Amino acid sequence: METFFAKLKDGKFLLPVCTSCKAKVWPPSSYCSNCLSSTSLEIVDLNGTLLYFTHSYVKGLEGGYGLVEMSGIRLIGSFDSVKLKDGSKVKMARCGLEPNGSPFYYFEPVEG
Repeated sequence: METFFAKLKDGKFLLPVCTSCKAKVWPPSSYCSNCLSSTSLEIVDLNGTLLYFTHSYVKGLEGGYGLVEMSGIRLIGSFDSVKLKDGSKVKMARCGLEPNGSPFYYFEPVEG
């Protein structure tokens, strides 16, 4: 899934979707786990719901982290706010790759 990571490196989140059965494929793959057809990257809604939230005090990893359901997938993201609670509406504000190649997803609360 080189294209997925290339887009992610550019700060763009595109989701692999099956070209045949239209299933969303996560974790990202070039092939659908349902029907084994190829996938293509598509723009998806970056709004989601925070399912679980916690705060880390581990040195070097301090901050808020949570499991977010967004566009039919679930992923772990980070947050600056510590005032979030389970069920909060959030939006992916940025994403990318760390210098070591690990992906990151940063979310912010949706006001309103």
